[in-house]
Amino acid sequence: MRGAAWILRVLGSEVLLVDGSVLESIARLHQPSGAFKDELRAVGFDVDRPEMRYPSGILLAMLDVCAKHRYPDLPREDAHRQIGQKFVALFFGTFLGKVAGTLLHALGVKRFLLRLPKVAAMITAGLEIQSEQVAPGEIRLVFRGPETMSAEYTLGAVEGAALAAKFAMQSEIVRRQPGEFEFRITGIG
Repeated sequence: MRGAAWILRVLGSEVLLVDGSVLESIARLHQPSGAFKDELRAVGFDVDRPEMRYPSGILLAMLDVCAKHRYPDLPREDAHRQIGQKFVALFFGTFLGKVAGTLLHALGVKRFLLRLPKVAAMITAGLEIQSEQVAPGEIRLVFRGPETMSAEYTLGAVEGAALAAKFAMQSEIVRRQPGEFEFRITGIG
C-alpha cells in the first residue's frame, strides 16, 4: 500500500486509515504536554510512540483534544478549521511543501482545485472527491468518505494551501451529512 491513507476492511466495513505523519505534525504544531498529552494518549495517539497509520476516527478525536486545549474560546468547527490551516502552513514550510507550493502557484488555484480529485487519488484510498466549475470564478468540491471526516479541518487545509500560494478566494461549507460534505469556493480567477 502507498500514499497517505489506506483502506482497511474490518468486519465488512471500510475504515480510512490516515498516515501517522499527519497526526505527528499536528502534535508538533500544538506541542502537547501534561494533561493535553495524556488526553491524546487516551484517544489513541501516543506522542512518544507514534504509529505508521491511524483510523480516521483517531484524527477526529485528536482534533477535538487540540481544540479543547489550544483553542478553548473557539467553537469546535472554527478550531478544526484553524488546525487545518495551520497544519498546511507547517507543511508548506518543509522542503516538500515548498515544492508543492511552487507547483500550486504554477498551476493556479482554479486548475489545482479542478485537479484535486486526481491529486488526492494518488495519496488516498477511500476518499472520493468531485470537483467542478459551476460558474465563472466558482468551484464546487464534494468529499465522500468515512463519517469521521471533519469538514472544517478539510476546508481549513484547502484554505491553508491557497493562503500559502498567496491566492485570494472565499470558501464555505454549503452541505454536510454523515460521510459527505460540499464546499463552495468563489473568487477564483
